[in-house]
Amino acid sequence: MKRVNFLVFGIIFLSLIGFASAQVNVSYFYGIGCPHCSQVIASGVLERVDGIDGISVERFEIYHDDVGRSKFIGYMDGFGISQYNRGVPFAVIECENASTYIIGSSIRDKLEEKVVTCEANGGGGNGVSPIDPNAGKITLGALIIAALIDSINPCAFGVLIFLMLSLLNMGSAKRALKAGLVYTFVVFVVYFFSGLGLFKVIQSFTSMTHYIFLSSGVLVLAFGLWQFKDVFLPKVGPTLQISPKAKPIIENIINRGTIPAMILLGILVSLFELPCTGGIYLGILTLMSINKTFAIPYLLLYNLIFVLPLIILTIMIYKGMSPTILQRWTSGQRNWMKLGSGIVLIALGLYILLF
Repeated sequence: MKRVNFLVFGIIFLSLIGFASAQVNVSYFYGIGCPHCSQVIASGVLERVDGIDGISVERFEIYHDDVGRSKFIGYMDGFGISQYNRGVPFAVIECENASTYIIGSSIRDKLEEKVVTCEANGGGGNGVSPIDPNAGKITLGALIIAALIDSINPCAFGVLIFLMLSLLNMGSAKRALKAGLVYTFVVFVVYFFSGLGLFKVIQSFTSMTHYIFLSSGVLVLAFGLWQFKDVFLPKVGPTLQISPKAKPIIENIINRGTIPAMILLGILVSLFELPCTGGIYLGILTLMSINKTFAIPYLLLYNLIFVLPLIILTIMIYKGMSPTILQRWTSGQRNWMKLGSGIVLIALGLYILLF
């Protein structure tokens, strides 16, 4: 009998030790300037919860802190929360055998209850760990395919071929090569920094993710449908191409043939052709923002692939390929290029809107 009592006492003692050693971690995400976040902080609930034995609270700012933003999106991806429902304040409660979350100002009323009961209202429901760093990431293969299709566009080809044809008529293949490479490099730089800036703008509206992603998805889808319109109904409405008003300006710069003129040309053409080439770029940047797979090497790779055909064309023309033949080929394949671009744009737009 004494042995049985001793055994029962031992089990209870070990259980109490296990309960006392169990640690509950709370991650609270907020943004500077977010009014609901300020209300949660002012309520004092975070201090009360942090004062409970076995519970620790960490705070993460997401508008200006890349580390906090990365953790925030990682948890959102792990819990399978749609980008349209993401926002701050956001609290994650990680218990021993379950994880849960609370979004919004209800954190003031529910956080203490959740950390005590550790109810699982979201963690693991879709089989994805909330701290899985690879959850929902856009793949490198998808990025490369999108960049390849984006790179094969008649807008960029047309300007480069006209540039090379004009310079070759001036009688200097080396001059044409140098001008073509300078032009291509400037296009690369402008697109890279444009993408970097656009990504930062998307990220800065973390508290308005629903509207930002919805707007991007609709815009990308509209670009895709517009490409189909250009292929099947070319005479209906405007087409996605460099504005006719910009062509005399471009021709005037090309005729100068100087290196500063080529730099100016690359900048202007990059801006003028955005309606023609920017749809896929916007879609990829939005997916990077949704899935937190953004990195400088990814952006560099995308833009390197984007200008790769321009480099190849420049070398081919320098080696003797007739720009006129390439000009005819580009004109003949214009509809196929637009069709491929339209398919990718519609797929990206639907993905952003539905997933």
